[in-house]
Amino acid sequence: MSDSKPSAHDPALARERSELATEPEAVQQLREQLPRFVERTLERAGAEGVVVALDGRVGSTVAAVLAIEAVGVDRVSGLVLPANMNDEASARAAEAVASMLSIEYERLQLRPLLSAFQRVIGAAGEPADDVVALDNARERFRMACLYYVANTTDRLVLGSVDRTRRLLGSVTKHGDDGVDLAPLAPLYHTEVRALARAVDVPSNILDRSTRTAGRADSDPQKLGVDPETLDEILHALVDQAQPPAAVAERLAVDRATVQRVRKWCETTRHKRRPPLTPSIDL
Repeated sequence: MSDSKPSAHDPALARERSELATEPEAVQQLREQLPRFVERTLERAGAEGVVVALDGRVGSTVAAVLAIEAVGVDRVSGLVLPANMNDEASARAAEAVASMLSIEYERLQLRPLLSAFQRVIGAAGEPADDVVALDNARERFRMACLYYVANTTDRLVLGSVDRTRRLLGSVTKHGDDGVDLAPLAPLYHTEVRALARAVDVPSNILDRSTRTAGRADSDPQKLGVDPETLDEILHALVDQAQPPAAVAERLAVDRATVQRVRKWCETTRHKRRPPLTPSIDL
C-alpha cells in the first residue's frame, strides 16, 4: 500500500517505524512537537488564531488542548454545530469541553440550514432524503460555518481527524477533513488516546470515545476487530508495507480480517487523493 508518506505539512511522527507512539517517551515528544507545529503554522500564515469544531470527543478535545498549549486560550475558539436531535448529547459534551478549557465558543444549530437545503433540492427534482448524501452535506455545512468564522476573525480552521479515520475513509470530502492544519493527521487513534491521557483529558471523554468506537456501525465493529488491534494492522500494512499473511501471523489475528482492512483502505483511497487533473502538452 502507498499511503505511508505524510504530507509535507504534517509534523514528523515521534516514533520508531516498528511500533505505535504510545510509550511515555514517544508521547512526550509528540507533546513537544505538535504545539510547535501549530504555532509555526499560525506564524507563517499571519493568522490571529484557530477555530475548531468541538464535538465532545477525544480528537477535537486533544486538538484544542494542543492549540492552547501552542498559542494560548485567547487565540483558540470553538464552534458547536448540532444538526439534529441525535446530536444533542454531543453538543452538551462539546460545551462542557469548552467550559473545561475556558475556550470561547458559539453554538450554531444547523437543522434550519439542512431543512432549507432539502427544500431547495426537492424543488429541483433531486432526492431530498438520501441518508448518505445528507450526512455528507451536513459535514460540508459544518466546514462552511468554520471557514466563515475563520475568514471573519482572521483565524485558521483546526482539524481533528486522525490517521485511522483517514485511512479507513471515515471522513467526508470537503467536510470534516476540510481544514487548514491537521496536527493529529499522522497519529492513529490509539496514539491520540495516549496523548489525551498525557494532557489530562478527563476519563469521561475517553470513555465516550470508547463507547462510540463500540457501536455496531463503527469501523472497528464493521471490520470485526477491536480499535487497538485495528491500528496495529493499519500500521503494519501501510507504514511498514508488510504483506497481510505476515501481519496476521505477527498480530495473531485472522488473515481474513487483515484482508478486510486492506480492502477497506484501498476502496476509500479516493478520499485521500487530491482532485484528478489532466496531463497536457502545450
